[in-house]
Amino acid sequence: MPPVTRGSRVEFWPDYGGALLWASGVRVDPRELPLPPELAVTAAEWVALYDDSKLPWEPTRDDAWIADGQRIFEALRDELWAHGIELVAGEDHWRP
Repeated sequence: MPPVTRGSRVEFWPDYGGALLWASGVRVDPRELPLPPELAVTAAEWVALYDDSKLPWEPTRDDAWIADGQRIFEALRDELWAHGIELVAGEDHWRP
């Protein structure tokens, strides 16, 4: 994993296999970031439910799952920003 330090930019990009956060194209383990443990667990539990069929452009979209993702994105963004780390959304629908 690339070092994520003050001034780093991390991308919120949910995907299969529990992938959620990325830096320089490499998966970042949320447990190695300055996050409250309960937020890291919540994020991991949420992304574990990832499936393409839940995404906004699919007829089977899951609005509740998307809304949860937006709340998690905001919480992660706020926590990381407090440590000088920028979190950006990989896709516009994650920004509430």
